[in-house]
Amino acid sequence: MTSMKVAVAGATGAAGIPVIEELLAAGHRVTALTRVGSSGASKLPSHPNLSVAAVDYDSTSSLTNALEGHQAVVACFGVATPVGSQDILIDASVAAGVSRFFPAEFGTDTANSRCAKLPVFAKKIHALDYLKKKVAADSATPHSVPARSWIGAWNTPSCTTTLATIGKAVVRILAHLEETKNRHVYIHDAVTTQNQPIAIAKKIDGKDWDLTRTTSAFAEASAYAELKKETPDPMKFLFLLLQVSVLSEGYGGDFSAHLDNKLLGIKGMDENELATVMAKYL
Repeated sequence: MTSMKVAVAGATGAAGIPVIEELLAAGHRVTALTRVGSSGASKLPSHPNLSVAAVDYDSTSSLTNALEGHQAVVACFGVATPVGSQDILIDASVAAGVSRFFPAEFGTDTANSRCAKLPVFAKKIHALDYLKKKVAADSATPHSVPARSWIGAWNTPSCTTTLATIGKAVVRILAHLEETKNRHVYIHDAVTTQNQPIAIAKKIDGKDWDLTRTTSAFAEASAYAELKKETPDPMKFLFLLLQVSVLSEGYGGDFSAHLDNKLLGIKGMDENELATVMAKYL
């Protein structure tokens, strides 16, 4: 695969660092975009092919200057990112002649209509709609939307993916540009229910767990009740609605019927491999 120059926005976040690590491992040249005045660059790996550019995310010109000469931009923003941030980044990518843009869509399947209506994803839906308009107006900047994926029915299956695999998927999409152009790309490591990882965890630590079980309906109602408050706590309603989107039946959490694993060479995990990953965090 030809080496590309790739910029990563939200570079020091939970998804940004694994994406950068996989891009570097694949031989790409990477620019980590950090906010002016941020000290987050200290979290980044040291690598000769990694450079850091401090940018003003509210300035199209600042971002355009930083993106000149790049072939791809990967947005790794979280759900709490201000609504305009991706719009400005998209505008700058087009202005700089970037040929592939990855919006911040590394979680739930916002192509699912029920999921898309949850208020926690309003900013993501806005960014996707804005990106589609830009692509329609200027076909020079195609996009790819990698998607992956406890509450709800405890035996409801949902797709789950490690951050490292998300990074690998980004790298392999860059090797399959035509096949992944202007669409959602679906990958996962495993399909699990809430009960399965709990059983694995109990086996690993040898302890009994005191579980409090609830329902997705209760979680969703609690989230909307929080939203109705004069000053709602984002950490309460965001987390609850994210759980609903991933773990509740009908919200697109299980997309195993239309995966792109084969195209991208993502082999997935069996139960033993899943247990090995979980053991690192117990």
